[in-house]
Amino acid sequence: MVTTVTRETESNTAVSTPVVEPITAAPAVDISAVPESPAELLRQWDTPKRPLIYTVIMSSVVRLWDAITGPGMTEQARVRRDIAEHNGRTRVMGSRY
Repeated sequence: MVTTVTRETESNTAVSTPVVEPITAAPAVDISAVPESPAELLRQWDTPKRPLIYTVIMSSVVRLWDAITGPGMTEQARVRRDIAEHNGRTRVMGSRY
């Protein structure tokens, strides 16, 4: 049992009945375009695409530039490499210097 005490200066809105909204049906969903299996979905996504000529040219230029200039290094890394080469140490695959 719930009892409420109201004072003469308060409004009686706390005791009002709750508003119940009617339940509406969900809108219909068209599932005709949904593939039947994941393999079918992958076949739809697998469209043959050719790279743009600009992308092919620029990636070739970047690869050529990297081959000419060598690895990107800071000045400190270049100095360490020069010191290691001067001391007779050669670079072993996988090691730093």
